[in-house]
Amino acid sequence: MGFTGCSTSPTVPQPPTEDQSVTTEQIEEREHVIVSPVPDNSDVATQQDFDEIRTTVNKPIVPISPSVIEPSKQSAAVVTLLDSAQQYKQDGDLRSAQTSLQRAQRIAPRDPEVYYALANTHRDLEDYALAEQVALKGVSIVQGQPTQLQHFWTLIADIRSEAGNLSGAEKAKEMANRY
Repeated sequence: MGFTGCSTSPTVPQPPTEDQSVTTEQIEEREHVIVSPVPDNSDVATQQDFDEIRTTVNKPIVPISPSVIEPSKQSAAVVTLLDSAQQYKQDGDLRSAQTSLQRAQRIAPRDPEVYYALANTHRDLEDYALAEQVALKGVSIVQGQPTQLQHFWTLIADIRSEAGNLSGAEKAKEMANRY
C-alpha cells in the first residue's frame, strides 16, 4: 500500500540581500555628534557631594493610592454591545446576550464591566464553572480598585453558592468583606 499526496521540492535558502539604497557617501553626510569630555571644575569630590547623593538615593518611594487608579473610557462599540446584551437579557435571550458580551470582551479585553456582565450571564445560563472563571479574570483586572474587587468577590460568592459550593461561597464573602 503506498501513500499518495501533494509534495513540493525542497526550497534552497537564499542569502540575504543587501540594501544598497543608501551609499557610503550619504551615510558620511549625515549629522555627527561630537562627544567631548566635560571640564572638571572641582579637583576632588567633597563629603557634602556624597551626603547629597546619599539623601537623594534614600528618599522613600511613595506608592500610588489604589483610589487614584482611573478606569479607562469605554469605546462606543463596547457600550453598544453592553446595551444590546442588557436588552437581550431583558428579553430572555441569554445566548445572544452572551454572544454580545464575548464580542465586547474581544474589543476591550481589560474592561471590568464586560467581565462582570459576562460572568453574570454565564451564571444565569447555569454555567457556574465558566461564570466563576470569568469573574476571577475580572478580579485580576481590577486589582487596586477596592469597590470593583468587592463587587467581583460578591458575584463569585453568589456563583459558588448557586453551584452548591457553600464553603467556597463563604471564602468569597470573606474576600468581599476585605474591601
